Amino acid sequence: MPVRQPIITKEIVRSIRLWVKDVAANGHSPWVKVTDINKMGRRHYHRCDKQGRIVQLLSDGEYRAYQILLWRPNVISVFEQVPLDLNITLEIARELNIVHHKNYLNNTAYVASTDFVVDHIDFKTGQIIKTAYSFKYWNQLFEINEVGKVVMKKGRTLLKLKIEREYWHRRGVKLKLISELDTTKERCWNLDWFSQEWDAPLEDSIKLEFSEAFLESWFLNKRAPIKQHIEFSCTQLSLTTKKGITLFKVCGLEQALPLDLSKKLKLYYPVDMLGEEVVANV
Repeated sequence: MPVRQPIITKEIVRSIRLWVKDVAANGHSPWVKVTDINKMGRRHYHRCDKQGRIVQLLSDGEYRAYQILLWRPNVISVFEQVPLDLNITLEIARELNIVHHKNYLNNTAYVASTDFVVDHIDFKTGQIIKTAYSFKYWNQLFEINEVGKVVMKKGRTLLKLKIEREYWHRRGVKLKLISELDTTKERCWNLDWFSQEWDAPLEDSIKLEFSEAFLESWFLNKRAPIKQHIEFSCTQLSLTTKKGITLFKVCGLEQALPLDLSKKLKLYYPVDMLGEEVVANV
């Protein structure tokens, strides 16, 4: 039996038109803004220097997800809270026989949105690829059953995801899930630290030479603090310590150094490397 779908009101049509006008005049505007959310919790009205605009993120988890997506070396842009075409999502909801996003008090339709839409470049082909990401906390989607196995929860969140996934599928875009397990506080802290120097004017050749010297020092003494490896590299390349710290941050941000970011990094802490067996052959 077909489920009852919500109705489209004049108010929501007016809101969509205003959003389209805003985007045409000012560039990307998130469909859901921090001022629209009344629930308790931290929200972020954040100036993104890399994109040169204000981004609006609805939780600490979304902020960390944004930072981690943004600073991937192949990422060109990250758009938050991207609205989906209401007529199409309603059509998909009817075909899947799933109740569309709605206000249950008056059965009026909500515009669905995707948390992040990312444009990134394929370095091999030069092609620009678009990927959609839905941020969800792990316990919104999964649970551990009575035999200790992780299973996906059944419920309204999963049904909404089916609509969202089908929407992007029709556009030839993959929808990926991202959770707080992918966006840890430690990893985001490190990226925030590195990104202080994201636009430092450095030539690729000096970044390569610094990375090689840093790795040489690291293999000689893997438990030495980061600052010692930086000072070794600066001595090798006749650089100041200040420039060495800048190079370390930029090389970490651009993944020229395969740093393990799962722990908070500081100058007087040691650091681990990812893929040590690969690094050894560099």
